[in-house]
Amino acid sequence: MISNDIIVESQDFNIKDILTCGQVFRYELNPSHAVVHSLDKKAVIYNKSDSEIVIESEDREYFHNYFDLDTNYSLIKQSLADMPLMRDAIKFGSGIRILRQDAYEMMISFIISANNNIPRIKGIISKLTSGDHFPSASELADYTLSDLKGIGLGYRADYLYKTSRTLIGGDFDMQKPLSLDGNTANKYLTDNLQGVGPKVADCILLFGYYKMDVFPVDTWIKKVYNDIFGDNLSPKVMRNKLISLYGDLSGYAQQYLFYNKREQSDD
Repeated sequence: MISNDIIVESQDFNIKDILTCGQVFRYELNPSHAVVHSLDKKAVIYNKSDSEIVIESEDREYFHNYFDLDTNYSLIKQSLADMPLMRDAIKFGSGIRILRQDAYEMMISFIISANNNIPRIKGIISKLTSGDHFPSASELADYTLSDLKGIGLGYRADYLYKTSRTLIGGDFDMQKPLSLDGNTANKYLTDNLQGVGPKVADCILLFGYYKMDVFPVDTWIKKVYNDIFGDNLSPKVMRNKLISLYGDLSGYAQQYLFYNKREQSDD
């Protein structure tokens, strides 16, 4: 019998870095292993040795792509190392990989994430899921506004209520952002989906569409920006200046910088 297990070298793969750097919410992190959920699939990750990690699942191909295992992160880190603030950020989060997650799941997850904290986001998402199954747009559209408010969504309930109906209505093209540059794709999402502002749109594009010419700007990235430029401009200007600085590696840079700033902060 052929095993579905994936063996990964630990040099550029640290499951704690990957799961806690702000890009994913459906996971459990335990001392001996981690469990990751994506759509209706699940993987269990644990150390085989000091240098090897096992990804155990029933869908080897899916999770090989999900963990972005064909991308050379050593080369990415080398390319970023001499850019502003990157050396320490890369050292701290050296095991980060940008997950290739499902775009629809990211839309729903990051609408929920707006002005929210991670434990609460995880709790709300767990109430929407049934076992390993993430609700489809049509299943989500079956919820009443009252149902959605009842699971703790607050004002975000209206966003999910309207966005789920937009997604099944036929006018929104899920594939369109793939053919657009980051700025145009961001505008397409914000123009068409309730509850999706520029920062949430960039998160969807980075984590759901694997677009690297974006730079989600939140509280921590504002601090990073100020460390580099010494001023405090609008999030839009910050975003554009950071993309100009880090170029086509912006998405990778954002995750290293965000994770390092948040985790190392004395605030």
